[in-house]
Amino acid sequence: MKDLKIKDIFILVLIVVAFVVLLIESSKIGKNIKISDYANFDSKYTGAANQINYIKVTESDIVQKYLADFVNTVQTNREEAYKLIDDYYKEKTFNSISDFNRKMDIISSKLFLDATVISYSVKYNNKTKYFFIKDAAGNIFVFKEKNIMDYTVYLDTTSIDL
Repeated sequence: MKDLKIKDIFILVLIVVAFVVLLIESSKIGKNIKISDYANFDSKYTGAANQINYIKVTESDIVQKYLADFVNTVQTNREEAYKLIDDYYKEKTFNSISDFNRKMDIISSKLFLDATVISYSVKYNNKTKYFFIKDAAGNIFVFKEKNIMDYTVYLDTTSIDL
């Protein structure tokens, strides 16, 4: 320690201060980012692990997804599709799954299977969102959304419980 000069001590103190400043600054990174900064941010998956990708999903995207999922379920598993039908609607319209299957056989067509949304509207009732969708075949579907991707379906608007 006797060989240390004032110049060496000064350099050592500067290095320690610089290191402390860098630690403090690095801990501030990310704290000033606001969620609103990401409101219109679109990103694609890059393959990086532990990466957050922000994608803005519109109501148009949602109605297309809901209709396509329902049509796919009708095609692949009628029992699962029947489970998606709203209980209130089942009570008013279908006595059994065979009634549901007859209805699906009637509305099934090439246009129905394409699952193309022609128009839609959205209505709110309490904390529930209703998507009224008209497909290319002229069918009207109502998707009662409780949460994202948690919905039940009405096959018309005549007995909806709004």
